[in-house]
Amino acid sequence: MNPFGTKHTFELLDRMLDDAMNGTFRESDYNETELSRLETKWMRFLSASALSRENLEQERRSIQGLVSDISHQVKTPIANLRLYEDILEERLEGDDRELIRHLIRETELLEFLIHSLVKISRLETGTIQLSPEDQTILPLLRDALDRAETKSAEKNVTLNADGCNPEIRARFDRKWTSEALYNIIDNAVKYTPPGSSVSVRIEEYPMFVRIRVLNHGPGVTEDEIPHLFDRFYRSPRFHEKEGVGLGLYLAREIIRKEGGYIKVDPKPDVSSEEPGPGAEFSIFLRKS
Repeated sequence: MNPFGTKHTFELLDRMLDDAMNGTFRESDYNETELSRLETKWMRFLSASALSRENLEQERRSIQGLVSDISHQVKTPIANLRLYEDILEERLEGDDRELIRHLIRETELLEFLIHSLVKISRLETGTIQLSPEDQTILPLLRDALDRAETKSAEKNVTLNADGCNPEIRARFDRKWTSEALYNIIDNAVKYTPPGSSVSVRIEEYPMFVRIRVLNHGPGVTEDEIPHLFDRFYRSPRFHEKEGVGLGLYLAREIIRKEGGYIKVDPKPDVSSEEPGPGAEFSIFLRKS
């Protein structure tokens, strides 16, 4: 028989759960009853959970420190590599200079890989906290397009973002969402042939704002779609292209942490005047 009464027992259990959720649970001085034994087991469970959280937090701090150390330590070797590359490029001629240009590209790739891994690690361990705010989309587009301008100009690819409504708003962290959008645009430029274009459009829906990035390259196959956002994924069709397979993964993680998502359309409505079937990547950002 329950010495406390059913109503009292439920009230006590309810209070125990509230205290557990608030982190204020403490064992009381009860007689050795079924409820008292339940309370003791509950306390042991909470203690084990607290220990697990503490261990996870300690591991997170260790990873954060390791990533920071790696990021700091590689800066000097990369800077030295760039210095030696400049010196050798001035002194060498002919085919030797072409070898130096290959070395420069590999150094740039190494630097990009390290920076990307640092960003991913900080996002995954919670070191970086995104702060979405209600704001207009247009400055975000300008940030990403300005970063992509150099590569697109070098490749003779036109970036087209005409007609975007400057009044459309969404909730996003401007710095990190700009990083995600740039990675999508940079990927589009990479696979779009010279003389073609990459188009960026904005569409507004009741709950989301959609940023559409359309390229006119060789397109995406249905088999590739499930793997496009995997870490280090490179399509077997394009191993000759530069990159390490982290840009799309990082973009997805950023948008996901803001409550949005990214969608890929392998068969967009592309003008027949363009050279390839193309593909369309769409970023969906939440509205307030």
